Amino acid sequence: MTKFFIKGFRVNALLTILSRISGFIRDIFLAFFLGAGIASDIFLIASKLPNLFRRITAEGAMTSSFLPIYTKLLHQDKSENAQKFSAIICFFLIIFLIILVILLEIFMPFFIKIIAPGIINYEIFFNDIVMLSRFTIIFLPLISITAFFGAMLNASGRFFYYAFTPIIFNLGIIISCFYINEALKIKSLPLAIAMPISGCIQLCFIYYFVKKFDLVTKVFFKKSNLKQNNFRKFKNNISDTLKRFFPAILSGGVFQINILVDTILATFVGFGAVSFLYYSDRIIQLPLGIIGVSLGTVLLSSISHPNVINNNKKISDQLIIAIKISLYFAIPSMVTLIFFSEFIISSLFERGSFEKSSSESVALALTMYSLGLPFVIIIKCFQSVFIATGKMKKILYISIFQLIINFTLSIILMKYLLHGGIALATSISTIISFIIYLFYILKQKKLIFVLKNSQTYKSTNNILFYLIKILILSLFMIFILYLFQNVTDFNSGIIYLSIFTSIGILFYIFITYITKLIPNELFSKLKL
Repeated sequence: MTKFFIKGFRVNALLTILSRISGFIRDIFLAFFLGAGIASDIFLIASKLPNLFRRITAEGAMTSSFLPIYTKLLHQDKSENAQKFSAIICFFLIIFLIILVILLEIFMPFFIKIIAPGIINYEIFFNDIVMLSRFTIIFLPLISITAFFGAMLNASGRFFYYAFTPIIFNLGIIISCFYINEALKIKSLPLAIAMPISGCIQLCFIYYFVKKFDLVTKVFFKKSNLKQNNFRKFKNNISDTLKRFFPAILSGGVFQINILVDTILATFVGFGAVSFLYYSDRIIQLPLGIIGVSLGTVLLSSISHPNVINNNKKISDQLIIAIKISLYFAIPSMVTLIFFSEFIISSLFERGSFEKSSSESVALALTMYSLGLPFVIIIKCFQSVFIATGKMKKILYISIFQLIINFTLSIILMKYLLHGGIALATSISTIISFIIYLFYILKQKKLIFVLKNSQTYKSTNNILFYLIKILILSLFMIFILYLFQNVTDFNSGIIYLSIFTSIGILFYIFITYITKLIPNELFSKLKL
């Protein structure tokens, strides 16, 4: 199962890199055509609702509650039962999404008042956001079903296809940017229309592959799947899914509300603040997506396997590998984003409608967000353990506590650092949550640093020494990058940034190779 985990991570990480690159290109187009002001704020707020509910229902609660049960059925040589069970869950999901979208369409002004209270007094802008949101919300059911099928592919060990779907979405938004012009009443209208169109293409793409690999056959579409006797047959499986689903909705909802708090408070800071946080968050999402999301996704599928789920030693083996990989990538990412935040932002976005003052504002938020990067990546690994073992309530309680801390600190810090204070509060609350997660993981012996009569487990001190060594080498990399800037004709731009980034990555890989600090599992040939 370690082989399954590492192979899955490699595939997921590679596709996530391509996805994030396409995401950067998308954001460069957004910055060029919309800038960082009211025009971009309108679209970003309008896209919040579908993304919020998608992460709570589909990628959050549904995936975390459905995937462990489906994985168990799939790997017990009962693929037909796995299909019948997935058909029942898919039916409930579609009904739920239809009701949710209808309610959101009807009561859209009310929901916009909740997520953007600072815009209420600006009637024209408020109406524009409501109108765009009625287009963007159609994206929700499409991407939710896509995520459902993606979970089925992940459970079967085919991580490539679902990891590719964000690239389709990014291409759709990029193409829609060319339809933006000043004659439009709402400048970002083409972007809002592009969201459901891209969602439809994503769904068709993922459905093709679940059909191709026989995860969905004629058995999936039989009417008998929804008959009472079939419900009785899968009564325990459905019950287990529902027991996980509702706590997952609450915990996922709290986590997403925690993110939404940043947007809500930013609307009180002033026009542009929502965009400043958005663009900085997009940069943070590169290492977070490549490492945190990839590790979390694959770790959940791997730990959910019947051969692993009840074995603390095997869980700990995989978790230690995940922590080392997290530190290896997250520490250099954090220090680079802190020391070169303004250079990175200006190189990526400062053109067209995106001004230098916007670069400075985004850089402040990026620096603050970066402080919590390693912690949020490792938290995603910890959460996979709780989800796989059915301990969703722990995630719920920690998420609620994090929400309270984040909101309280945001109110305090935004008075002094404006939107930067909101970002800093997010990082501080993340660090506090990490400490709590670590405490429970150790208490439940899902992470074992020392085991009697065994040489396979490293001591706590060795993990800490690894962290210190990686931090020192990362700072050495920063020193080399500063030298490179000083000896070259420095000017911001994507080409220069690409060269700058390549030098940093190559130097870091080289120095960690000669010091033997690269996690062996990333490149070594693993045994079953």
